[in-house]
Amino acid sequence: MSRYAINPIVREDATLLALTDTRTGAVAHIWTEVGFNLLALHLPVEVPGHGTRLVDTIMGPPTLDDLRVQPTWWGTPLLWPFPGRIPGARYTYEGTQYKFGPPDRPDDPEHGEGAGRVDMHGFVRHLPWRVTAQVADETHASVTAVFTPDDHPGTLEGYPHRYHVTATYILDNDGLRLDFTVTNPGDTGLPFGYGAHPYIRTPLGPDGAMADCIAQVPATLAWSHRDGHPGTTTPVSGVRDLINGKPVERGAYNGIYTGIETDQDGWWSGHVIDKPNGTQATVHATANQPYCVVFVAPWGDGICFEPWTCPGDVFNLAANDVDGHGLIVLPPGESWTASMRITAGPHA
Repeated sequence: MSRYAINPIVREDATLLALTDTRTGAVAHIWTEVGFNLLALHLPVEVPGHGTRLVDTIMGPPTLDDLRVQPTWWGTPLLWPFPGRIPGARYTYEGTQYKFGPPDRPDDPEHGEGAGRVDMHGFVRHLPWRVTAQVADETHASVTAVFTPDDHPGTLEGYPHRYHVTATYILDNDGLRLDFTVTNPGDTGLPFGYGAHPYIRTPLGPDGAMADCIAQVPATLAWSHRDGHPGTTTPVSGVRDLINGKPVERGAYNGIYTGIETDQDGWWSGHVIDKPNGTQATVHATANQPYCVVFVAPWGDGICFEPWTCPGDVFNLAANDVDGHGLIVLPPGESWTASMRITAGPHA
């Protein structure tokens, strides 16, 4: 029997995949019916004075029906072909105006609820993905799934581009890694933006409360954009300066940050530091996701450090040639990959 295992588990009326490290007890729960969502992640941490704890790092949904209604409120939603909001779901690309569908969604993009909205966070967040590979051996457990217009032809309504999206979750000794790959099988450029939306639980253990946790992001710039107005960046200051950390607080510093310091390997990191529990959780992201959205959930005890390739309304920002728009146009036959890791460790 190998160290790592993958097994189906039943939760409510659905089957999830459990990636497990049989040596440490680390486990990740992934659901493919509503997006390709990491709903739970328990990682071992050697806590000073308490021995090893399995730290529950992800703020998952109370029920799966809750996630079906609001697919970006819990877990780790994946946001493609755009993160954020496109006002009215209307955008311009190469001089042509489009409106995102698909046609089976309500024609009220700004007021539809949850999965019914077509102006928020793209369409891979709430539709099913198809699993194509599972690997479990001595070094890791991984599951790969794809999302294509062959499986979801309705997504071509308002987004008339051939695409092939692949995501892989990998549980190993370092924590959990997500690799997200876009391939262009078409004969014209494939425009998109991407983001991941991990909800980190606060607190990270049985002691203290959300307000006892510290949010820390080494971002030097804050992005500002209003519908119909160009985006700008300004140096972080006051409550929006998270370089040295601020207590986790709802609504205090939600927003888009950039100018983020990276390490020698080209990754940036956002941290939740939980001193009462002697623990910290970290979201790491590759530098080709130069924006970090910080969001403290009003409906639960969690904070997001969201790696994004672009600000919201990316297509219209690009159409208006706004500096820093971040729209990626992938040439035919090429692929693009971004990665994220979630780790947990002790904090004195």
